[in-house]
Amino acid sequence: MDSIASNLTDIKSIVAQEYEFNIPIYQRLYVWTEEQVKTLFEDLLTAYKADKDIYYIGGVITVNNENSDKLYDLVDGQQRFTTLWLLSNELGGNLEPFTYKNGELRLKFAIRQNVTDYFNNIGNAEHSSSNDSKDYSDLLKIGKARNQINQLILQHLKDEEEKIKFSNYIFEKVKMVLTDVPKTTDLNKLFEALNNRGEQLAHHEILKARLLNYIKNVEKRNQYAKLWQVCSVMDNYLERVIALEIGSSKDVAHIYHNGFHINDVLNLFESSNPQTTLVLSDVLEHPEQYEDIATSIKDNITHHPESNEDEFEPVRSILSFPQLLLHTLRIFLFENEDDDILRINEKELLETFDKHLLKSEIINEKFVVRFFETLFKVRYSFDRYVIKWITVSEDKEEHGIKDIYKQNQKKGGWTYYLRRLNKDSLNGMALLQSILYHSQQNTTQYWLTPFLYWMIDEKPSFNDAYYWLRQLDNTLFSSNTEHISLPERTINSMEDFLDIECDAETVFGTLENLNNSGVSFPHYWFYKIEFILWYYRGQLDKEDDWGNYKMTARNSIEHIGPQNPRDPRDKVCTESLDTMGNLVLVTRSINSEYSDKAYGVKRSMFENKKAKGSIDSLKSDLIYNEDIWNDEKAKEHFEKIMVLLNDYFHDHNLN
Repeated sequence: MDSIASNLTDIKSIVAQEYEFNIPIYQRLYVWTEEQVKTLFEDLLTAYKADKDIYYIGGVITVNNENSDKLYDLVDGQQRFTTLWLLSNELGGNLEPFTYKNGELRLKFAIRQNVTDYFNNIGNAEHSSSNDSKDYSDLLKIGKARNQINQLILQHLKDEEEKIKFSNYIFEKVKMVLTDVPKTTDLNKLFEALNNRGEQLAHHEILKARLLNYIKNVEKRNQYAKLWQVCSVMDNYLERVIALEIGSSKDVAHIYHNGFHINDVLNLFESSNPQTTLVLSDVLEHPEQYEDIATSIKDNITHHPESNEDEFEPVRSILSFPQLLLHTLRIFLFENEDDDILRINEKELLETFDKHLLKSEIINEKFVVRFFETLFKVRYSFDRYVIKWITVSEDKEEHGIKDIYKQNQKKGGWTYYLRRLNKDSLNGMALLQSILYHSQQNTTQYWLTPFLYWMIDEKPSFNDAYYWLRQLDNTLFSSNTEHISLPERTINSMEDFLDIECDAETVFGTLENLNNSGVSFPHYWFYKIEFILWYYRGQLDKEDDWGNYKMTARNSIEHIGPQNPRDPRDKVCTESLDTMGNLVLVTRSINSEYSDKAYGVKRSMFENKKAKGSIDSLKSDLIYNEDIWNDEKAKEHFEKIMVLLNDYFHDHNLN
């Protein structure tokens, strides 16, 4: 009888055993987003820098292909496996044998010939431009993934030596569980099982159970379990999750007094109707009771009569709950004068808490309750002061902060409501946070630890929070502290309340040294300059044009004066070609759209898009105000940027 075999393996073993892989015709094409690619790359990079013995990438299910004993069809895990293959192809070095076997691709496609041709041409310089994917509409995701990987390599791996070391780490330390199912397996049933498989118990649920075990009183334990539960629902506002938990929005509004006191929330959980909790057998035996309860809860979730539709736009958190837990742990440890965690890595959630919190010599009920209370304060501050992804149309999300208001109405007695409303005065803080979010690692966002710490400690006004965030940005990313690791810098900023002056001259020296870097120029400075331009929009007579500007993810450096124009006469920049004055940070698609076109053509395209309400970047908008473009104009633009930087840093020094 055929059996299923599972083995923990690595790329080195795959190469040694001469395995090849095929994506069969019944599989979908590559669909991973650039954000998913970025997350995998940064996870791998974090593990490499921490010198982790193993980085577990997950499981891959295969079935032996009938054409060869060494060829395996990828049944499950093909998206992740393909991304690893693409990364290996771009890194090269020790990973080259994983990409190619005897000069042929180790990863094969049984879909269409154009797909195979595309993969065969990846290593061919004549066909390696980002425009290749335009020939195949079904391969746009592949093209974007490759470009994203190359940008991440340029951004994070400083030289060829580090690139080789990273390649070696992936080759030897990245592990996967390779499960081979028999050829006789009914693949239809297997796919059905894979598509319907239940989620494993989340690590944060295991952590919750371990912590609650220290709370002996059953009623108290249930209250804190509900507190944890409402904090864990990240893709909604806290007050709405609490209302759904207890079945009443009015009761939640009643206890809100410029914030929530944790004891008031716990009391709501204590007094909530126990009849609203049913076990499965009750639901099956008396479905009509379940319907009555569901209707009752829905009826009690009421909103202010003047509520607008945009108050209820779906929101999505910029952090996962495990990430928020790790930021909370850092704050809690700092408050207890304990050592900081090594890194924010949600895959190491249980390991990190075991090492830093669940230490037998210090943990008890009082200690656990204090952690829960810190978690609740962090979560409330996160909802109040930090951006969320807000769905503004069917296919568009943007970052924003909505203020929470308590509003009453007299109708047979006073009734209170909590509302989430847009506030123009929050646009600046939202924009700066968006810039920090896009310029930092998705999986860490270290800047949030000190920001949230000061929000829960000071409970500031939005004006004070915005001012403090600008100082935090300057201290963490613009001051002369690069010799200190980013996690350590965040802890230092909590200790000293940002008692570090951002020296404008040092910043200018840094930018001057980087000024001929071309596409290797650090992306952070482009993001930073976007914010500073927006900040001085009134001074630049751009108040009307830029007032509602939103930041999007950008990963491609565009030369305004083209590097290799179609017509040599259109090469308007030579000395300034790779300097900040001639460069802007845009999306990959915009870079491809402008490509090798002449300045005048690009300017016309930009103005057409601007007329429709779309601006590539604020820096681009300044540049395309110019009728002509050349080395002198690029130099003048750079000098204008430096003047604004100088003004900004002198305006925002604390000392």
